[in-house]
Amino acid sequence: MISNSREIGLDGGINFRDIGGYPSRDGRHVKWRKILRSGHLSNLTRNDKKTLINIGVNQIHDFRRVEEQNRQPSAEFGAKTINDYCLSIGSLSEFWETLSKGTLSSSSSHSLVVNGYKSCSTEVAPAYRRFMHAILENAEGVSLFHCAAGKDRTGLAAALILAALDVPDEIIIDDYLLTKKYFDTENLINVVEAHLLASEVSSWEREWLEPYCSVHRDNIEIFLSVLKQNYGSLENYLDRALCFGESHRRSLRKVFLE
Repeated sequence: MISNSREIGLDGGINFRDIGGYPSRDGRHVKWRKILRSGHLSNLTRNDKKTLINIGVNQIHDFRRVEEQNRQPSAEFGAKTINDYCLSIGSLSEFWETLSKGTLSSSSSHSLVVNGYKSCSTEVAPAYRRFMHAILENAEGVSLFHCAAGKDRTGLAAALILAALDVPDEIIIDDYLLTKKYFDTENLINVVEAHLLASEVSSWEREWLEPYCSVHRDNIEIFLSVLKQNYGSLENYLDRALCFGESHRRSLRKVFLE
């Protein structure tokens, strides 16, 4: 029997959840235990691996950059891994530059993150194009996609899949914001602060780091808004930028909706 719970209980899972169950506009629902999203997989335990094998995960999409993969290598459990996307959203160099200039604040930090989402649609398109087609090609299996924290790069990938499945925008936004429930933002802030100390940064406020370590409605809303402004609709972005046209979307809905 397939579980219909959003959360997948893993001892070493980071922001691990299922995007099943969401309703599409035609009244069907996304199938459970077919498309999973998470943060990095380096902390998976032996039991976690068994759980994912039992679910049937056979394909993993790792959006992280090479240095991130080297820093936290994924735990292997036999699934095919595609890890050459090397995605980034926004510029960490801007964060460091603003911090070094002494002009970083909670407001400017939030703006930097939002602007990263606002300006990334063209840059991320080649990676998400490959990803969307791979998800469709693996329809008989179970796909898992992730980045480091499972919130930004993973969040946009989930949004695009759900958009292709004709899930309403507000539900797409709600799924993005679930990171607030499933992710330990405070722990990530602690990690960033340790990095700042090691880099001999003299002073900062924790609230300056929160926009980078959590998710905010502004982020996903600006991303969706830009796609509509630049392409006319989310469907047109999928079609023109990701080469994922109406026939692909019909096929996706046929296999992932019930």
